[in-house]
Amino acid sequence: MRSTTTRTRQAAALGCALLAVTAAAACTSSKPAGDGTISGAQSAPPSAATASASPTPSLPAGAPEVVLPADLKVTVAFPATGEADKDAVAQSLTYALRAFNGALAKGDLQDPAFKYAYDGMARPYMANMIDQLVKRNQTVTGETRYYAPTITIQDATHAAFTYCEDQSKGYAKDKSSGKVLTSTPSVRDYTEWNLGLEKSAQGVWRVTQTLGEKGSTRCQNA
Repeated sequence: MRSTTTRTRQAAALGCALLAVTAAAACTSSKPAGDGTISGAQSAPPSAATASASPTPSLPAGAPEVVLPADLKVTVAFPATGEADKDAVAQSLTYALRAFNGALAKGDLQDPAFKYAYDGMARPYMANMIDQLVKRNQTVTGETRYYAPTITIQDATHAAFTYCEDQSKGYAKDKSSGKVLTSTPSVRDYTEWNLGLEKSAQGVWRVTQTLGEKGSTRCQNA
């Protein structure tokens, strides 16, 4: 969803395989006032509102179930690579992305699935995004799509993951009025993310580092 505020740069490094980029917002509200692109609010959610709650894919061992609201669709297009270690990382990140969106929709920083999937510096970074939406009394609706993955296995317990996020059909929704905040689609709806993941002693891959570049032309054209 499009952000009403400018995100601050996160100073963390992602390890040897990741590049430092500008921190980006995910699933927030319409573009900043004054940019001439806001088309206003609408009282009915976009087409995803009529869909049933998205099914939960296979859960990592011991992971809490993620339940998304009926008007929020999370599409994760991470094709199988045929390499077991990379596919395990991709499955874990698929769960993490759904968990984040579920926590975002509920406005719950203590959501069990979110806390299961994110650790290290990634957890407070992503929690800050949730908190900003809570403070504006908003939730999320529409569709967010994740695609164009590149996975690098650094060693037995560390991996790097780059992917794109398309927020062009995702919006913030005012909880009190139910109005959906929309804006004119632009390159600002596309974010390139660089993540670091670590495997726990229990063998679970968790997101520990997050950096993103909002306004990615590569992702817009991918």
